[in-house]
Amino acid sequence: MPSDEIVISARNLTKAYRLFGHPGDRVKQFLSLGLRRYHREFAALKDISFDIRKGEAVGIIGRNGSGKSTLLQLVCGILKPTSGTIRADGRISALLELGAGFNPEFTGRENVFFQGAIMGLDKAEMDARFDAIAGFADIGEFIDQPVRTYSSGMFVRLAFAVASCTHPDILVIDEALAVGDFAFRTKCYKRIRDLADSGTTLLFVSHDLQTVKATCGRALYLDQGCLKDDSSAGRACDLYFADNSVEDARFSAPFDPIAEGAPEARLAEITDVLLLAGKGDGEDRSCGLAEEVVLSVRYRVLRDLGSLTVAFHVRDDRHQEIMGSNTRIEGCDIERPRNGDCGLVEFRFPNYFRAGEYGISVGLAADADGNRVFPDWKDDTVVFRSTAEQVWSLVRYPVNVKRETF
Repeated sequence: MPSDEIVISARNLTKAYRLFGHPGDRVKQFLSLGLRRYHREFAALKDISFDIRKGEAVGIIGRNGSGKSTLLQLVCGILKPTSGTIRADGRISALLELGAGFNPEFTGRENVFFQGAIMGLDKAEMDARFDAIAGFADIGEFIDQPVRTYSSGMFVRLAFAVASCTHPDILVIDEALAVGDFAFRTKCYKRIRDLADSGTTLLFVSHDLQTVKATCGRALYLDQGCLKDDSSAGRACDLYFADNSVEDARFSAPFDPIAEGAPEARLAEITDVLLLAGKGDGEDRSCGLAEEVVLSVRYRVLRDLGSLTVAFHVRDDRHQEIMGSNTRIEGCDIERPRNGDCGLVEFRFPNYFRAGEYGISVGLAADADGNRVFPDWKDDTVVFRSTAEQVWSLVRYPVNVKRETF
């Protein structure tokens, strides 16, 4: 669990670069003694402030060019701010872009000790850690070959092993794990969770929002160099997804069309949502293993439409989308509804979720005048609790088993 100790603190942090239109403009700028300007300023980060506590796992999300990598480099001390301050306390271990900090002519073994020296660890300390690093990387005899001969997968194996096996106070990862294979990524995420449990602070950049939700409790959402949101990983990821997607966003993120002034809000609306879980009567929303969950969605049509789709998503307490469906997928869309029509759609599914609380979001999509629009969405409108203690994974999928005795 995170402590109250602040280990990373940024205040009014800005990082700007000079962009020159022609290589010769750099010389002209130098010779002008500041009397003329041959460049334009580009602010990669603009006046952002935040604090990160010891033991927090914080995702950093945003589109390419939003300032994510610049922020990590400022935290690591690779870059200096143009204005404002950034402070990071403790030993930092960073896994940035492939190749960063490694000498391609050195062997893997030599690079391990080289990286240890950079982090302030002497040879005796690295000797004690080397077997664990080599074992985690699992690249065999390539540990004694020059790094320039490595594949990207072998490189990230060694780089992550060094970064994580040195027990850093702050671990910084910039998208690099996307290169590894499935088995290695799984091993990496387990190591990350173990480090977080032991008090290591994590800064994690990824475009995989589900991984950010699963790995981090909090996220910083950067947009064109500005800190647009600093909140729970689930909320920040949903906001980012809603900002950067057209169609799927409104089925995967909170969306209030009336508040946003969307004209399609006049097409149809959800009037009521009722959840029956297990043997409950609507008030008892707990459900045991394989007991049925019944979700009822009432709607009203406010204009003639080509078709109407009713959808739902189930999310866990980190806003990871676990499952969902809609009337179009299930082959029972409402065809040609008319102004004033009211209806009820009932979804039924068995509870195979791990014990915990789950929110259900519901939404409407419609075909109107040849366009696909999204008239209404209610986020986490009902919540139920699974009491299925027999489920150890995220969900338990029904499996048919055939047994024979010989």
